Amino acid sequence: MKKIVAPVDFSEASASAAIFAGNLAAFYGAELLLYHSYEVAIPVSAFGYPFVTPHEMQEAANYELEQFKQRVQAALRRTITINTFSESAILTDGLAELCKQQQPDMIVMGLSGKNALTRLVVGSNTIKVIRQLTCPVLVVPPKAEFIPVRKVCFACDYEKVVETTPIGPLKKLLLDFNAELHVLNIIFDESAAPAEKVLDGMYINELLKEFRPEYHTLLSSDVTYSINWFAEKEKIDWIVVIPKKHNLVERLFSRSKTQELIHHTHTPVLCMHE
Repeated sequence: MKKIVAPVDFSEASASAAIFAGNLAAFYGAELLLYHSYEVAIPVSAFGYPFVTPHEMQEAANYELEQFKQRVQAALRRTITINTFSESAILTDGLAELCKQQQPDMIVMGLSGKNALTRLVVGSNTIKVIRQLTCPVLVVPPKAEFIPVRKVCFACDYEKVVETTPIGPLKKLLLDFNAELHVLNIIFDESAAPAEKVLDGMYINELLKEFRPEYHTLLSSDVTYSINWFAEKEKIDWIVVIPKKHNLVERLFSRSKTQELIHHTHTPVLCMHE
């Protein structure tokens, strides 16, 4: 891993994620790029003149980002290379262009949105980034601290695993950290599994056999609760998911009607694309 991007909105959530990203970069000997995008909304005076110009907005963004950079560097376990970039852009559009130019290995984001610190709800921007960009996205809860990964939980639905599972990046993660692998499947009823799912289960076993994974199946109607319960029980360091069309990302990060399921988790979630 050579380059990690951390989007910044100057909130405590993004500061926590940026520090996490910095320590991850230190582990790999990688560069950290702090990225800030803003949308220009310039107030106009009674005389028709703007209070601030686009140039002043950019200058202010650069200044705040430099201060933020110093804060992040001071919080890291060792000095790393940190670069910054700010621009006027919609976050997803700006990040997409940045990734096209910089080719980062990972994006590390905090839980964003108005109620992020109290409800731990991933903001719509985070979900849009996960959905629209192909770069792996690591979502970091505010209280999470980076440690070398010892246990990885791969939440797998056993559907089209050969076509959709990013085996290469998953294997690299496990090898980099020499981590244990736990494959978790959630089923909604105890009826016999379709033949296709049984076959796909055999495929995933063959693809990952070198890591001697432990396989777990939970019977539950609530995927989010089950994944978080399992992560707590097994002391999982990172959860890996594949954002497919069945909206696992939204289900994993949104609030349940009965309780706020991610309220107590400290486990980062790595979204790897098909």
